[in-house]
Amino acid sequence: MFNPRIFTLATRIFLVLITAIVLSACENGENASSAEEPHSYAGETISVIIGLDASAGGTIVGRLLAKHLEENLEGNPTVIVNNLPGASGLSAQLQVLLKAPEDGTTVYYGPRSSLGELLQFPGYSFKYTDFTPLGGVQISGLVVYARTDSIEGGVSTPEELVTGGPLLFGGMPPEHGRMIISTMALDLIDAPYRYIAGYPSSGSIRAAVISGEVNTGTDAAHAYLTQVVPVLVEPGDALPFFSIPMLNNEGELIQNPLVEDIPSIQALYQSIKGTEPVGVEWDAIQAMVELDQTMQHVFLGPPDMDPAAAETFRIGLELAMNSAAFAEEGEQQLSYVPGFVPYDRQTEILGATSNVSPEILEYIQAIIAKNSGY
Repeated sequence: MFNPRIFTLATRIFLVLITAIVLSACENGENASSAEEPHSYAGETISVIIGLDASAGGTIVGRLLAKHLEENLEGNPTVIVNNLPGASGLSAQLQVLLKAPEDGTTVYYGPRSSLGELLQFPGYSFKYTDFTPLGGVQISGLVVYARTDSIEGGVSTPEELVTGGPLLFGGMPPEHGRMIISTMALDLIDAPYRYIAGYPSSGSIRAAVISGEVNTGTDAAHAYLTQVVPVLVEPGDALPFFSIPMLNNEGELIQNPLVEDIPSIQALYQSIKGTEPVGVEWDAIQAMVELDQTMQHVFLGPPDMDPAAAETFRIGLELAMNSAAFAEEGEQQLSYVPGFVPYDRQTEILGATSNVSPEILEYIQAIIAKNSGY
């Protein structure tokens, strides 16, 4: 039998539920709209913490980027550079990771140590994926070069460099990414070498090659073109050995565009061996290209950076690095234009450390041990 009291109660309960659902949907919609609203940095000051000293080449790049960020970030904030060198950038990274405010006014810029994370060096109790990714910077690929008197009687082609006695390779600490990938490449083509450690920088290695203290070195492509070529290559005292390939933003292995006339290591391997490189040695080189050489510098925000501020920063960074003004000043000040790595690709590269196979990890450790004289 129909009971009007029960019907009325049921109706009221139904209406209350519907009202709650509608209000909840409206509230969520308002929150979503709020989250999607662009953040403006108007009137704010952004502090870029650089993990390098004030005279480092990376700081020059960072200052140039800061200038163009001011011009391209929404609200045109003031962007200041604060150098906090120490522990290969680790001090600056921990400052942003642990102490930076979440509002996007403090970010990290500079190198990262993918090997520090991979090999769990002291102090690396974090993963770079813990940060908020904001975008990366491709500085330059590498060129390995050697003196033409490295072998008695002299050499005129890269292929001849693998036929003589051990090359004296001037190196920084063996755990340095540049040193690892360069000597991996020497091993790949069976080039005999002896690792001479103890040089603090590429500049000191260049000086040692010039003096004949060592006869082989590695350098960033732009520094090779501006510092090695005029002093060593053009007078005939050195020649390029090979270049390290690069990955584009689609993850494809490509020839370094700054030195298209210098054979890549895989091209030199094919010239010497007659086949394409394969095996763990080649796999490790490709892994190191992605881990250490595809995105040498990074912009990172604190772990819980405001999403709207992060999105505004990413957009501003892309606009800055793709601008004609940045390209013009890059050529003037740096002799090349640093490449932009979007944050989604940056996220893939930062996460690649977790994908290194045990075989490749073991090989990397073996190269470090060999170069350390163990």
